[in-house]
Amino acid sequence: MLSKCANPSCSTQFIYLREGKLFVMEHSAKSKLRLQGPLLAKPASRLEHFWLCGPCSENFTLVYNVERGVQVVARESGHPRAAAS
Repeated sequence: MLSKCANPSCSTQFIYLREGKLFVMEHSAKSKLRLQGPLLAKPASRLEHFWLCGPCSENFTLVYNVERGVQVVARESGHPRAAAS
């Protein structure tokens, strides 16, 4: 269950999804396919939900690294955000 912003440096509590960005990450227990009988079986995957608060989502995004898990990284500044109408 989501309780706070995924940015470890931020203490904003998740109460409502009025601002910010919700992320759904899918990852598997093993990154390689394993052989089961005559067929290759895809390993079981798991969905996890993460949330960045409004101020953090303007400057950061989340990425999944197989070795390190979910990481907060700076957004590329080359793309200006569109203004809401």
